[in-house]
Amino acid sequence: MTESSFILKHPLRVRVFHYILAASFLTLAVTGVMLYFKLLAEPAMNTAMQVHVVAGAVLTLDALAFFFLAFDRLILFTKRTFTFSGNDIQWFAVLGGYPQKILLHKKVAVPPMGKYNAGQKLFGICVLVGGTLLILSGWVLWTIPHAVGHGAASLAGSIHVVASWVLILFLFVHLFLGIYMWDDFKAMFGDGRIPYEDAAEKAPLWVKNDLRRLC
Repeated sequence: MTESSFILKHPLRVRVFHYILAASFLTLAVTGVMLYFKLLAEPAMNTAMQVHVVAGAVLTLDALAFFFLAFDRLILFTKRTFTFSGNDIQWFAVLGGYPQKILLHKKVAVPPMGKYNAGQKLFGICVLVGGTLLILSGWVLWTIPHAVGHGAASLAGSIHVVASWVLILFLFVHLFLGIYMWDDFKAMFGDGRIPYEDAAEKAPLWVKNDLRRLC
C-alpha cells in the first residue's frame, strides 16, 4: 500500500491527550473499584487512595491542557459529537451492524456515518459530560468536603460514583470495539493515520465532506 493510501484521522495533539487520558483513567478505574468495594487491607487502601488522587490530578491537568492548547479540536469534537441525524437513529436500530458481523458473521446495511459513528458520539457525550462531573466532584470530595456541607458532599459522592460506573461500563465496549476496528486502534496509538479505503467504508460522509487525501 502506498503512502497516498493513508489519511490522518488523529492529529498528534489528540493522540497525546488520548495517551494520558487512557493511562490516568485506567488507573482511576482500578483504584476506584478497589476503594469502592474495600478490597484491600487498610494500609493498601491508603496507598490506593494516594494513587487515585495522583491519577485524578494527571487527568485534570490533561483535560485542562487539551482545553487551552487544543481548543479548536475540542470545539470540533463537541460539535460532531452532539450533532445527530436520522442516520444516527438508523445506526442505533442495527447497532452499527456489529452484533450481526461479530455473532452471525453477517453483513447488514449500515447508514453512512461521519468521522464518528452514532455509538462513538454517545460515548463522546459520556466522556465530555461524565468526565467533567467526575473531575469536579472528585476535587470537591478531596479538598473541601466539610466546607460544602454534608448534603453537598453526599451529592458530590453520588455523582462521582454514578459517573465513574457509567464511564467504566462504556470503557469495556469502547476497548472491545476499538480493538475490533484494528486500523483505527493502531492509528490512535501510532501515527494517527488509517487506510483511505477503511475511512471511505466506515466514515463515508467524513471522507466526502471533510477530507483531503494525504500525499
